[in-house]
Amino acid sequence: MTLVERRTTTDVEYTGAAEPGTSRPELRLVLLFLAIGAATTILHLGAFAALREQWSAQWSNTAALAVATVANTWANRRWTFGVTGAKGAATHQLQGFLVFALTWTLTSGGLHLLAAEWPGAPRWVEVAAVAVATFTSTAVKYVLMRYWMFRRIVSNRRRGSHRPH
Repeated sequence: MTLVERRTTTDVEYTGAAEPGTSRPELRLVLLFLAIGAATTILHLGAFAALREQWSAQWSNTAALAVATVANTWANRRWTFGVTGAKGAATHQLQGFLVFALTWTLTSGGLHLLAAEWPGAPRWVEVAAVAVATFTSTAVKYVLMRYWMFRRIVSNRRRGSHRPH
């Protein structure tokens, strides 16, 4: 299968770009996930720092993380797991927002802890606290995406079936 070939099922359309059993073994999935995660973390932290000029740390984090979550779910759906097309996209975004709850809990908790321990901490320390919490949630996020959100797609491809759902 070429990387540009598209297959259509009744549920989703996907390319061969992320078929773990063929051209993209698990390591490639992880590397794609990490690259997308790095890009969306930069988006999250940049938006947080920009919004923080006008909003509280918590509101800035929530808004920036929501935007980064949509971008992250879309990019991982498309490039890491090779899913395209509208079918299943809303479900995947909803699942992405459930994963968002984990990241938000960690980042918001980190900001609360920082405010309690170091009131008036410099902005760069707030950004660093959000970054540490985001990196902490990354491993859990991969496991949730790989084994919950996109489990059927990856396991069906390994068995040679091309019906993701």
